[in-house]
Amino acid sequence: MKKASVLIAVFTIALGLFAGASPEYTPVIAKTPTHLDAEGALDSSRSISQILYSLGNLYAYLDTNFLGDIDTEEMETEMISAMIDSLGDQYSYYIPPDVAKEYEEETEGEYVGIGTYLTKMNPSYADPDDPETYMVIIASPFPGGPADRAGLRPRDMISAINGEDTAPLTATEASNLLKGHLGEDLTLTVHRGTAVFDITLQPEVVTTPSTASGMLTDDIGYIAIYIFSLTTGSSVQEEIDKLLEQGAEKLIIDLRNNGGGTVQSALETADMFLSEGVMLETRYKPASGRSETVMRAGRSVSVPEDMPLLLIVNGGTASSSEILTGALMDNGRAAVLGSQTFGKGISQEVRPFRNGFIQITTGHFYTPSGNDIHEVGITPDILIEDPEYTDEEMAAFEAFMEEDRFTPYMEEHPEYTKENIEAFAELNEESGVPDDLLRLLIRNEYIYSMDYDERPVADVWFDPYISAALEALG
Repeated sequence: MKKASVLIAVFTIALGLFAGASPEYTPVIAKTPTHLDAEGALDSSRSISQILYSLGNLYAYLDTNFLGDIDTEEMETEMISAMIDSLGDQYSYYIPPDVAKEYEEETEGEYVGIGTYLTKMNPSYADPDDPETYMVIIASPFPGGPADRAGLRPRDMISAINGEDTAPLTATEASNLLKGHLGEDLTLTVHRGTAVFDITLQPEVVTTPSTASGMLTDDIGYIAIYIFSLTTGSSVQEEIDKLLEQGAEKLIIDLRNNGGGTVQSALETADMFLSEGVMLETRYKPASGRSETVMRAGRSVSVPEDMPLLLIVNGGTASSSEILTGALMDNGRAAVLGSQTFGKGISQEVRPFRNGFIQITTGHFYTPSGNDIHEVGITPDILIEDPEYTDEEMAAFEAFMEEDRFTPYMEEHPEYTKENIEAFAELNEESGVPDDLLRLLIRNEYIYSMDYDERPVADVWFDPYISAALEALG
């Protein structure tokens, strides 16, 4: 029997903004092609100034001879995109002016959409034998958002949005299509392992979360860090202060599905637990003129240095969250529990350009022990395996989600209790959906029907990661 492994991965960026300008060139008409070798091919040894000169000549020729009108703005956008796409790096791309405002709105934390981070490779690099190169990949859903409530998971792939094939779309086009319209149905064709099924949901006004915290037991505090934004460091400090006041003597930091964000916030968080030691080493291209940087802990710790600390990670833990994990793990400050992290050991910079933005990969980072985690990840001290489901179980899940068994059940059993969750799983046992998945689905419905402030910060009943973490801390 074939099994579909629920894999978790995420792509994200470390942001840094700085100003820039673009040079302009005066086109000159050329009557014959230049800079060709004996066989008529382009000479690869030409300098960039020669290439740009030739492009100026080409434009002058088109402007003079092309019968139709030329949209110079569209031409500029396509040329910039092509230049960056030619780098062959899935993390480097151009955000053109027509979507720059939406891009800024998303980074500010609130927009209309389904509530998820996603990635999609440029169509130019699509491999028909590899779905990951032409489908939209869910990096991680926002807790409580429409995608999360509908059951979308990290590493799910989307082949169609309202029937439209996603293969020819750029990441920006796919993102815009996934936003949909407030209150209107959005149907996604989802691929999970070998299973294929449709999920219908409605876009909402969603807010990008950063942190949440609470006490799991009388002495164990819990902090979930969802993303590293510019304010995450101060938010984590506030959560720590609150938990210490509530009597926390041990601490769990949950980094599952945290795809990263700003490197600075991750380092600020690591520095709260380390009084000394290397936190991160970053190397750059020699031609950039940047020296290798080594970041060290250098301020007073926020928690007692002997306070037990446990990090929870999974395949969606990437980039800046791996920086935090590596810093605390390699310095012996924290134990790590979960599954192998994603393995993104490179960072990107974002800068304004021609009323849009460009993002390019500029740095390669290493953990304090000198480990290169890129495309490898970090192996936890305590390994927790992700669940696996058979093809038949995934088919049963698809059929189950086409019905609404949640609403009538919750009307009869309105209280969020362990007993009601167990009873729902038992009641729907004949559906063929695994018990743990049934519990997760009804749990989500209960939780997301509550006001945000009333929701439990973590599932101490049915989350295997949380259960193992509580057991490890004793």
